[in-house]
Amino acid sequence: MPEPATQPDAQAVADKALADCEGSKDDALLLLAHLLINACRGMCSGFQRIGAARRPAS
Repeated sequence: MPEPATQPDAQAVADKALADCEGSKDDALLLLAHLLINACRGMCSGFQRIGAARRPAS
């Protein structure tokens, strides 16, 4: 049985973006911003509206 895929950590994603952009920090930031926007678009609208957890009234 194949092992489940692990999510890369933030540092690994940032390092890959920087490498993909040949060391340009500005280009890497733009790439990461596009990735973030696309990830948000992929979420359902109900999930995006979930706020902080509320404590039940006592």
